[in-house]
Amino acid sequence: MIKHIFCYVKSTHNYALEIASKPGAPVFGFSDSDWAGDHSDCKSTTRYAFYVFGALVSWNSHKQPTIALSSTEAEYMALTEAAKEAIWLCSFLAELGYVDDKLCFIYGDNQGSIELSRNPHHHSRTKHIDICHHFICECVESKQITVSYISTQEQVADIFTKPLTCDKFINLCQKLGMIAT
Repeated sequence: MIKHIFCYVKSTHNYALEIASKPGAPVFGFSDSDWAGDHSDCKSTTRYAFYVFGALVSWNSHKQPTIALSSTEAEYMALTEAAKEAIWLCSFLAELGYVDDKLCFIYGDNQGSIELSRNPHHHSRTKHIDICHHFICECVESKQITVSYISTQEQVADIFTKPLTCDKFINLCQKLGMIAT
């Protein structure tokens, strides 16, 4: 593990975050999860990255508190965590007078979790999901958050969830606003 971290730091020491406003939605983010990625306890890891006016301002990676029984459930839990961050960012910007607090977008690459966020009663197999994870449904229903599909190839949060080829890593670094100095 230490060897991998050393290699990462050694190969990325000349990267910096570029902060530049770009056109598009005022607040948008990418949510992803690696289902049962920790082989010691089978817990998944939530990852997300958020942009405000096109500049990366917030990102997170942390282990989920409970074991997900499917990739859809792991992604659904990640969407809930991302929704909390999106709402905070939108509320903060709304207090400053910059945006309407209902213009938050989250992109995910799991169709099942997106559908579940729109209709939690759609599947009878979701009874076991902890109530706190259904927060995303309330956000979608009240139109605070819009959840949309994005292909795995365009999923920016993949940089936090899995090993990547050099080309894909460089491409995602650029999408995150990281530039070689």
